Parts: sequence; structure tokens; C-alpha cells
Amino acid sequence: MITKMQPLRGGWPADAGAAVTVLHVLPSDLARGSQVHARALRQVLDQPGCSHRLLTVFDGPDHGLAPDEALRVPSGRLRATGLDPRVVLRLGRALGRLRPDVVVAHGGETLKYLAVLPRRRRLVFFAIGTVGAKVHRWPHRLLYTVLCRRAHLVVGVSREVVEECADLLGVPRPKLVVAPNGRDPDRYHPAPRTGGTPVLLFVGHLTVHKRPDLFVEAVDRLRRRGIDLSAAIVGGGPMEAALRAPAGAAGVELLGERNDVPELLGAADVLVFTSSGESEGMPGVLIEAGLSGVPVVATDVAGVADVVDPGRTGLIVPPGDVDAVVEAVAALLADPARRLEFGRAARERCVERFSIEAGAAVWRRCIDDLANGGR
Repeated sequence: MITKMQPLRGGWPADAGAAVTVLHVLPSDLARGSQVHARALRQVLDQPGCSHRLLTVFDGPDHGLAPDEALRVPSGRLRATGLDPRVVLRLGRALGRLRPDVVVAHGGETLKYLAVLPRRRRLVFFAIGTVGAKVHRWPHRLLYTVLCRRAHLVVGVSREVVEECADLLGVPRPKLVVAPNGRDPDRYHPAPRTGGTPVLLFVGHLTVHKRPDLFVEAVDRLRRRGIDLSAAIVGGGPMEAALRAPAGAAGVELLGERNDVPELLGAADVLVFTSSGESEGMPGVLIEAGLSGVPVVATDVAGVADVVDPGRTGLIVPPGDVDAVVEAVAALLADPARRLEFGRAARERCVERFSIEAGAAVWRRCIDDLANGGR
């Protein structure tokens, strides 16, 4: 794992003891993993002497991110082209007014806009997931290689993300740092297990890459084996309408977007994570499940092996392999004692390695290093 960063030189305010302002720039206000993580980081990191603020770029529904600044650029055709000139103008004005010392681009979309603005401040690229398939192709690969070179520091959410930045995008390893995803252990915690019908849960955005359809198919096959269970999907997204019929036939309840995910996880017996891997970095829902004392069956995509200890806190299966998902879930459902053992170990592992404070400690070191690099 790459965690050591070499000192960066030059470009910091002359008064090194002055208060530092860090501006985190996100595409929009969404109730999804990276945004949830950004909000929690802001709350933990914001303190006297180092102010952390959130700015969102595009307009949309309010999902509780509570940004300090919202540019409210309409999300439409111009955004789909890849570079909306309105964002460049509004973001440039906002940076001139707010005058942050460090700007953190959360994801590649915000990096594009921040990288074209004048180099008046330290820029950090927070790589929250692996790149999409098109970035592996020329000229997109060249574009992101150039964008990453503009950043003074590249922070990846997992080992796979950092290694991809080095190997695919050519980021020098001294500029790379791993800052793991994290959640608040006081918000997610185990609930008493009362027995009864076991509950399978899927939590995620309903897109083709998250493969909620594979979860539905796995539940259908488990029921056909005569296994007694309850199953539900939490989340919304483009696939929601298409899932209604097969989910209904398989006995999977579609719960939609919910604000009580910690409580729902607390009531679950197994979390099933079926992602194909597109743009995954370190799935926060696996940390949430671990903190909730819930064992997982998860596909082997970026970040999963960091969170899940196979055979101790959960089971890892190949992406897209519904047979493997069914067998792994069936094994856990048949052994309540093993589920409890996995859940206890998962809670212990996630509290130690993936609390929000663990990631915040890395960020503090990064900001301090940026502040002191000009001495």
C-alpha cells in the first residue's frame, strides 16, 4: 500500500502559521457513497486553524449533503458533452471569492474543471473509484494523464485505485496516497439477532454496473431451492422500473431511497454486493455492513478485498457469477453461528481500519504536508 508522500515544494502562503482553508468540490448533492464520505470528512476535519468547506457544482435534488456553496449549474446536455463552460466561469468566480489554500477535486468530473483554471492554489485529486472503460482508450487516457499531472497530490480511496493511477495514468508514486473510505462506528452498530426468517439486503444505486438484477436472480434461485428468506433492495436509479416485475416475481421488496439505512442494515442477516466493478473504489456499503455486524457476500472488485477478510468477515465471489453468489449466500444462511462469528469479526475489523477517523488522519497528514512543503 502506498501511504508515504514526499514533501511538496513551493506555492504556499508566506505565513505558514496562518489558518488554512480547504475547499472540497463535488459534482452534485447525492445520497451516495462518495458524497456521504465527503460530508463525514468535512465534519471531522473542520477545526480551528484548518477550515474545510464543501462546494457542489451541478443543480439537483437536495439529499442532505448541506454544501457551504452550491453553484447550481443546470445538469443537462452541456454537462453530457464533458465540459460545460458555465461551470468554468462560475467555479472560477467562486474560487476567486473564497480564496481557498487547497482545493480537493472529488472525482474525475470536477478535476476536469479545476485543472483548466489558473494555478493559484494547491490542487488535490481525490480518486474515489477506478476509471471507466473509455479512459483505458486513447485519447481519454491521455486527457486524464494530463489532468492528474496538474494535481499536486493524488489521493486514492483504495490500493487498486492508487495502483491504477500509477500504472495507467502515470502518476509518480511519491504523489500518491491511500486514504481509505470510512464511516462513523457510532452511526452503524450491531443489533440483537433474534432468529426467525433470515433477511438478505442489497443497498446501492440501481445501475447496470451495480447489478441489482443479479441479486434478484440469486434470490429467485435460493427460493427455488426451498430456502426460507426475506429479501429487499434499498436504493433508486435508472433500473428501478425494469426491476419491478422480476423483483416481484422473486419476492424481493423494492424499498427505494431510504434515510434509515443503518437501521435496515441492523436488521439484515447478510448483505449481498453484486457490482461488476465499473468505477468502484472502496464500497462504503461494505464498511457500513461490517460496522453493523453483518456478514457480506461480495463480488471481487476494487476495494472489496481491503474491506472483506474472506472466510472471516464474509465471502468474495467472481463478478457476474450468479452461481457463486447463490452458493455463498446459501452457505451463510445454513449456518447462523458462522454468520454471527463473521459479523463480530467484521465489526472489529471495520472499527479498527475503516472508521471515518482512520481516513481523516491520513487527510490531516496530507494537508499538513502541503502546508509545510514550502519551508
